[in-house]
Amino acid sequence: FIPGALSTEEQCYWIRESLKTFPQPPNRTNLTATYGPISDLLIAAKNQKILVEVESSSGKPRDEQNNVGENAHPGKFKFVDDSEIQKEERPKSTMAAALVRKLRWSTLGLQFDWSKRNYDVSLPHSKIPDDLATLAKKMAVPAMPSGEEFTAEAAIVNYYGPSDMLGGHVDDMEADWTKPIVSISLGCKCIFLLGGKTRDEAPTPMFLRSGDIVLMAGEARERFHG
Repeated sequence: FIPGALSTEEQCYWIRESLKTFPQPPNRTNLTATYGPISDLLIAAKNQKILVEVESSSGKPRDEQNNVGENAHPGKFKFVDDSEIQKEERPKSTMAAALVRKLRWSTLGLQFDWSKRNYDVSLPHSKIPDDLATLAKKMAVPAMPSGEEFTAEAAIVNYYGPSDMLGGHVDDMEADWTKPIVSISLGCKCIFLLGGKTRDEAPTPMFLRSGDIVLMAGEARERFHG
C-alpha cells in the first residue's frame, strides 16, 4: 500500500486522461457493444453534442431499419448538434453527457473480453500509453522479483458513481502471477476490501484516497478483493 503516491497535479492529469484519452478507440468501453467505437466522447459532452444513429445494425440507412434481434452488431452513430436532428424522424439518440455518466470501464493495451473472461489478442489494440507504463513500472518496484522490471501490457479503468460498487473477485486471467497488479485510486474516497482465498474469509477494509496506490503481489494475487 503506497498512500499519497501521486501529487494533486498528477491526480488531475490522470483523471483527465481517464476521461478524455483512455476511452478512445481502439480501446473498448462498456458502451462499445451498444454504440460501436466512440471517439472524443468527453469533448462531445462539453459541446453538448448528441449521439445519433445514422445506420442501423442491419447495415441499412436508419429509415429502412428492421428488427435485427438481440445479437446484432451495433449500428453506426455520430455526434451532431441538436439543430441537426430532424425532429419528425425521431432518430435513436443519446446526449453525450449522459453517455459520460454511463461510462463504467475502458480497457487499454491488450483488450479483455468480458464475456469470455480472457484477453483477446485478435481485437484491435494499441500499447499502454508511455507515461502510464512508466508510472506503473516505477510504482511496481517494491513488489517485483529481484532484478526484474514491470512491463504493463494491459489495464482496466473502472469508473464509479457515488453509489457504485465493485463485486468481490480474483484477477486470475493473467498468465504470469509473479507480477503485481498496480491499482491506482483517483477521485472520491472509497473502502477497498481485501479478502482471503475463499469468499468465506472475512475481508480486511482499507480506506483509499485519491492518489493512493495498492500493489497486489504474491499471495495477494490469489485473494478476493473489491
